[in-house]
Amino acid sequence: MIALLALVGTLGVPAIASPPPLAPNAPVSAWSAASPIKLTWDVAHGRKAEQATTAYVSSDGRYLYVRFDASQRDVPIVATQRANNTVVGGSNINGGIAWTDDVVWVDLWPTGPGGFQYQFESNPLGAHNEASSENVDFAPHWRSYGAVTAHGYVVTMAIPLAVIHGAHAGVWRLQFVRYVRATGALDVWSAGDAQTNPDDPAYAGSGTFSLVARAPLPKPRIATYALGEAASRAIGGSTSRVGLDFSVPVAQTASFFGTFHPDYSDVELDQQSISPTVYQRTYSEVRPFFTQAASYYGDFNCAICGFRTTLYTPAIPTPREGFAFEGRQGLFGLAGFDAIGVNRTDAASALNYTSPDSHWNGALQHVITALPGFFDTTTQGGMSWSNGKYLSAYLNDAQESGTPVSTPSQGNWIDGGAGFINQHYALFGAMRRVGSQFNPADGFDSHPGVAGYGLYTARVWTFDSKDVLSSAGVDLFMDRYQGAHYGAAQSDTQMLLDLLTKSTIDVQLYTGSDYWRFGPVMTPISQNGGFSLTYHSGMQNNLNNFPTHGSSTTPTQLQYYTGRYGLGRLDTWYRSTTLRAGPRGLLTFALDNTAQWMHGNGPDRVQWFDNASYAYQITPDSSVAIGLRRIVGMPPQPNGGGNCEGVCTNVSVAYHLRMQNYELYAAYGDPNTLITAPQAVVKLIFYAGAQKGS
Repeated sequence: MIALLALVGTLGVPAIASPPPLAPNAPVSAWSAASPIKLTWDVAHGRKAEQATTAYVSSDGRYLYVRFDASQRDVPIVATQRANNTVVGGSNINGGIAWTDDVVWVDLWPTGPGGFQYQFESNPLGAHNEASSENVDFAPHWRSYGAVTAHGYVVTMAIPLAVIHGAHAGVWRLQFVRYVRATGALDVWSAGDAQTNPDDPAYAGSGTFSLVARAPLPKPRIATYALGEAASRAIGGSTSRVGLDFSVPVAQTASFFGTFHPDYSDVELDQQSISPTVYQRTYSEVRPFFTQAASYYGDFNCAICGFRTTLYTPAIPTPREGFAFEGRQGLFGLAGFDAIGVNRTDAASALNYTSPDSHWNGALQHVITALPGFFDTTTQGGMSWSNGKYLSAYLNDAQESGTPVSTPSQGNWIDGGAGFINQHYALFGAMRRVGSQFNPADGFDSHPGVAGYGLYTARVWTFDSKDVLSSAGVDLFMDRYQGAHYGAAQSDTQMLLDLLTKSTIDVQLYTGSDYWRFGPVMTPISQNGGFSLTYHSGMQNNLNNFPTHGSSTTPTQLQYYTGRYGLGRLDTWYRSTTLRAGPRGLLTFALDNTAQWMHGNGPDRVQWFDNASYAYQITPDSSVAIGLRRIVGMPPQPNGGGNCEGVCTNVSVAYHLRMQNYELYAAYGDPNTLITAPQAVVKLIFYAGAQKGS
């Protein structure tokens, strides 16, 4: 084991008078004024890094300049993404690892581990992405360049310090990370032997900036939009709209922000699926008013609990106007919003605390929903602890009151759990009780009225570069929940065996069962038997994200799931392939189907899903996409809704251009609907002052 003291990074960021050359083919000697650092520890596998990586760091007070020299031997370099601000990687800040390429990145905590986190990442071609814990919509303009060499690749970055709230001369927390997609390695500069997450601020190093040129306050931001829509009368007719979002900093790490007459049409999300489920579907939040301070809300740990939250902003209708505040000071974070609609008000507030050693976290959250004749309020508190190595524990309690809660004891949710995790093994357990009337109007709870427990364990084996297998893993999960007599009940069991080869072939085998009680009958809703075979897989078995079903940009996948479902047996097939059509184009085909064989309990229910799409990356900041989709047949029963019945056809075309101060969208149709809405939309967003999300 490497001594931990040798892995704790400290760095004096050199102050330079002129920028270094950002051309990736420039000689490394041109960066002689920068401080070199080595990425020597693989946190995914808990061992020395197999590939050599050196980063060079300097600053002129306006930009942080970083160069990564990454050697790569024995495994191929994966570099397919050419467009910025797409899925170059998958930021931990936004909750998931799903990188499609080899990638390097920088983590910055200017005000310490309890403050805002910023992440800037690039693949070997220089295509980049970014993220901020303050604002999910963070997307300022910055520069990165990349080139593949005979022995690896080089990436250079110029990160503008003006977009970082809390930037100051003095000590920051820093981390430098490299991901090798072929092996799943996550190599870092500063680490500890118990670390599994490369972006964990508790293990980040320290960097001292002698010069940061900044204004007393960050720039305010105004995002104005104009939208024109040509549509049939059946869906509301043609229209035009204007509106704005604004953010005004009141301190380096605090802002007042709001929205007037917002329009949140988004032409890039396609969240429809024929996948059967008895659970209500969840959707991602994309509205800027709700994304700016999203990290302050729901800041509670919850193990083996599915999706349950006291604030689920997609449940809030688009407001007429809204006002909000968010900020961090020292160890505390504070946020609140008031969304005002037509005869409706939705409001929330949150207070968060992180201890100086990052071992303790506490959070309070209050949510209010008010309509004529209806009032609902939910208060939640939670506490979590970690020893900074392998052990963690948490406890949450929430109470709903108001119009829908007639018995206070049935408006309560209490939940607690604990776990152990290292690079190769994980074990978590949790117990909870959810009252039968706990279902917050602005929250999400797929199954109230139950009490019980859940258990999860996983074991991962990793192999060296000479073996056929890259990794193997076993995942075991079970829960048992019981409600009142003839009330809700739930029972789930699942086992997964996963084998990943060096040639990126991923084989997964599943078995298990699911039951849900509807009234007096315990109904099977199982599809836990089956397999998944993926070529050009992006999955890597490490316990920080196991199991994850990501893929490269060109996967071919065959999946089959089966089990007793309702009054019959349900078989589901997923078949898809993505092909590269030139260096900038991707062509995707999918053919899926579900078949519920009722065995005399009614007519069989068969549904087919056909999809074809083409995406072309015109430049790093512009793209066009065409999607064709058809769903035919009847979905299985029981079903959580949101599926087509009969024939549903959708055609959508979208163009997107993003520049430093504006964005342009042009679209026909809407990929979020089951059937094509006959509409054409042109939307222009102009950013004055600070850049998008900063």
